Amino acid sequence: MTSGSDRVGVGGRGLRIAVLGPLEVTADATPVDLGPRKQRAVLGVLTALAPAVVSVERLVDEVWGEAGPANPLRSLQVYVSALRSALGEYGDRLVTEGRAYRLLTDGVDIDAHRFSALVEQATAESDPALAAQQVEEALGLWRGEAWQDLRDLPVVGPVVVALEAERMTAAAVRARALLSLGRHRELVPWLEPLVEQHPLNEELRGHLMLALHRSDRQADALAVFAEGREVKADETGLDPGEDLQRLQAAILADDPALRVEDVELRGRRHLPAPVTSLVGREPEIAEVVALLREPDNRLVTVTGPGGIGKTRLGIAVAHGLAADHPDGVWFVALDALHDHRLVAGGIADVLGVEAAGTDQVAALVAHLRARRLLLVLDNFEQVEDAAPLVSELLAGAAGLRVLVTSRVRLRLYGERVVPLAPLAPADAVPLFVARARAVDRRFDAPVDVVAQVCEQLDRIPLAIELVAARADEVPLDLLRKQLANRQTLDLATDGPRDRTSRQRTLRDAIAWSVELLPEELTRRFARLGIFDGGFTAEAAEAVAGVTASDLVTLVRASLVVDERNGRYRLLETLREYAEELLGSERDAVADRHAAWFRDFVIDSEGKRASVHAWVAMLDPEHANLRAAIARLAESALEDTPPGAQLLALAGALGRYWYHVAPGGEDVEWLPRALALAPDADPGLRGRTTYALAICRGEQGLTEEAIEHSRTAYDLLMEAGDRGWAARALNSLAGIVHDDGRLEEAAPLMDESIALRRQLAGELSLAIPLSNRARNAIQLGDTATARTCLAEVLEIAADDPLEVAVSHALLADTALVDGDVDSAERWLASATDVLLGLDHHEFRLMETLETFAAIAVRRDRPALAATLLAAADRAYADEGSVMVPADLMLREARTSAAVAALAPEVRRTAEERGAALELEAAVRLAREATGR
Repeated sequence: MTSGSDRVGVGGRGLRIAVLGPLEVTADATPVDLGPRKQRAVLGVLTALAPAVVSVERLVDEVWGEAGPANPLRSLQVYVSALRSALGEYGDRLVTEGRAYRLLTDGVDIDAHRFSALVEQATAESDPALAAQQVEEALGLWRGEAWQDLRDLPVVGPVVVALEAERMTAAAVRARALLSLGRHRELVPWLEPLVEQHPLNEELRGHLMLALHRSDRQADALAVFAEGREVKADETGLDPGEDLQRLQAAILADDPALRVEDVELRGRRHLPAPVTSLVGREPEIAEVVALLREPDNRLVTVTGPGGIGKTRLGIAVAHGLAADHPDGVWFVALDALHDHRLVAGGIADVLGVEAAGTDQVAALVAHLRARRLLLVLDNFEQVEDAAPLVSELLAGAAGLRVLVTSRVRLRLYGERVVPLAPLAPADAVPLFVARARAVDRRFDAPVDVVAQVCEQLDRIPLAIELVAARADEVPLDLLRKQLANRQTLDLATDGPRDRTSRQRTLRDAIAWSVELLPEELTRRFARLGIFDGGFTAEAAEAVAGVTASDLVTLVRASLVVDERNGRYRLLETLREYAEELLGSERDAVADRHAAWFRDFVIDSEGKRASVHAWVAMLDPEHANLRAAIARLAESALEDTPPGAQLLALAGALGRYWYHVAPGGEDVEWLPRALALAPDADPGLRGRTTYALAICRGEQGLTEEAIEHSRTAYDLLMEAGDRGWAARALNSLAGIVHDDGRLEEAAPLMDESIALRRQLAGELSLAIPLSNRARNAIQLGDTATARTCLAEVLEIAADDPLEVAVSHALLADTALVDGDVDSAERWLASATDVLLGLDHHEFRLMETLETFAAIAVRRDRPALAATLLAAADRAYADEGSVMVPADLMLREARTSAAVAALAPEVRRTAEERGAALELEAAVRLAREATGR
């Protein structure tokens, strides 16, 4: 055990009595001569029993035993008097009380008392470092065996036993503390002799086993257990205690819970200690750690916008790489430097390298050359001209690795760049909750609401932390509304005072990046704030004047995200900041944005291989299109005639909305645009009215749709736009047909077909001819249906979809004529094609209706019920309903047979169908008909 003889009686005033070894007394640091042995024994007894009163008789028994002096009282008086004289000014601590004596302990430092107090404190202390300090001070009081020269006194025996037990307690406390601190390697040689001296002390034996295991000496740890088991069996006939047996089992299993990081490893980390825990980022940390462990990757740069968490990631990566770098992992903060020439000095200061002036780089290389260490260079973007220094250090020191965090990459040979994305949704919510509860421990909110707020904050950690810190001031619902109104930068403020200024508000963090751009590029970057939902390089140059080269620079600066699909975007927080920078230029940029997207939509319509290709091209621009039409509405009165530009865009967008969301709120722009442009060109008004008509038809507003279709037709004919008039007439006929007014629809369809024939191939006849065939089938006019479909197959032979639709309609025609075999063949042909095409779910739903009709004809009504239930599920999945004409057709072909089924049979059949996906149901129908 540690020796502490130099601790007793050194420095300070007062009376000190040391019994943890030979009895020694000092008065004001001066050794006291206690005289002959009997006289020393008197003081020993009084000390052992202090501050109790000790009778003369007890003192005599303790000091002389049965061979006492003739006059013991006189002898005691002499000894006490001599002791008082020896103690000098402290002699009054020995007091006489009748026929008894007492040692007053007030102001007297008795090492055994101090030892007990320190052990008690250390045992109760939760901080292992402080506990270790206290218990080591306690053990240091021992100078040998307690009461070493007075052990023959009867009173001393029990006192020594108690002190030795307390000494074992202190040893166990020290062992626990050092194990917690990762100081297991230094603990082993200290514990080994103790365990040998006290072989039945299982607590100390367990601590030695654990220290050996953590020192990678598993075999030795198990040997210590085996030795203890043998000793205990020999001396007591018992097995080791349960705790020791569990520890042995855990060591055998190499249980990770037993491991604590070595203090030497901790000493390698020269890193800032984050105040809060890191939430998430496990995949990114693992990726960067793996990169830096590869021999060829000695320089890794983590890039990303301000507030994305680059610094915290860098610290976490460095923490995990300490074991790989014997000479440590070192963090160098560069945020306070603004001159690249100061970087070498900054690194030297952190590493403790002393050099003067131009010798700094050479001194750094000399220091690093024989070392294996990791440098974390944080916030490199503002000193990026120091990149050659990094290259020089790497070239001169083969054991050096460098992790850089920066908003721009260094562009050095061998650099590996890891762009840091926003937090994963699964991590953003816990981060918000943790930071909110830091200011309001009662904070609780639905996960979906918190997730929405995090999405509004782009899942940027700094933004989440700053906004969550307002949770005790602003209710979450209000926060969400304010964020929706683009008040992120106003909410993400008032960060902790001990953060740098750029980390106290999100606005400052973004400004930090933007201010590094050249002035002209800053202005062009600001114009990108007008885009909503991203942009293409073509749009960026046309609207914002941002060239392809500018985009490369902005992506490198982590201010623009390259989506890798031909599109770019600004994180919403960056976009809000960019819009702030626009200032007085905003209106002009918004006008250019609206004009460009107006032309983009109008020019692209009809120029794609299919409607689906056109819709797919417009889908990513949905938010930009909304912004454009809103801007054109703001300036509608300035047009000549008023609203003309708005109407041009609205009409084209109406036809897009018809394909993606005919019941959505965007459609309401159509009547607004028509109202704002009463005197616009009749062709423009006609096209927009036509778009409104087909959307209203999809909304189930049949009469309104019919009225708008007629108006559109009249306006388009007035404008001489016969092509769009033909479309309007075809839609009018289709709407009337779908409403179940079959006879009324037939002549309208014939008129639409005739008008298209007059256009000499300008518009396809396939769709109106197919519609007329469908109408004729339901009217029982199979001759007309076959004539129409024969022409479709002739003019659209190269269009798989039109061929498939025609074959499906020929199946319906065959059913009307009673030819079930032909109906099955035609339907098999149709579904062969449809199952291989995308975006044609509705056509597959129609085939299920026909398959069900065939099942009825084949006297399989239960199969029909299954297929109809599958069709109903598909309609529900698509968010659509059957129009009256289709309901009439189902009623005529299948309803009676299905209704006649036994209730239990029907229920089972329909449950089966409702569980089927659309394609699975079609395949079931084909198998059931042998096709």
